Amino acid sequence: MNMVAAAVVVVSLAALLAAGEACNNVPSMTSYDACLTLSNKTERWHALCRETLSNAPATAELTVYALVAARLARQRYRNSVAEMDQMLGAGKLPAGEKAAVDHCKAKYGEAGPLMGGVADQLFACDFSRVRQEYIDAQVAVGSCQDGLWAYRGSPVVDMVTADFDLTMVSYLLGALIVGR
Repeated sequence: MNMVAAAVVVVSLAALLAAGEACNNVPSMTSYDACLTLSNKTERWHALCRETLSNAPATAELTVYALVAARLARQRYRNSVAEMDQMLGAGKLPAGEKAAVDHCKAKYGEAGPLMGGVADQLFACDFSRVRQEYIDAQVAVGSCQDGLWAYRGSPVVDMVTADFDLTMVSYLLGALIVGR
């Protein structure tokens, strides 16, 4: 699903950029350099960024990379909520874990529209609220992650950790444009 979502983003952005509507004052660089810049030489973040941008153009405006990551994060949130629904529907979770997963669903319900708003604003080159919406999405997914602390062996923990990491990569790519 990530490859399909990334392909749609790249086609949409190619149309935007071909129409001469690139965002003002946003630099272009290679995806490798963007990932190196955001990771501050931390290999883990660099590798995750490179994976996130694997279907993005090799060289593009930073907005393209931030938009790819934001749309992938939003799609990942949708997929995670579907997984959580399956877990809850199976009725096999202990009461405490069920409550934590319910909390996660609520927080993902906040994070999804926030990341969707980020993507819409990036596409429109409107950066006025992007930084705050990135932070709010990060806080929402982080709250879910914190609520799962007692259930570290659960598969939902790994899923949410991966989602949080993608949220951070998305935020850090956006921060190259709007600051931290």
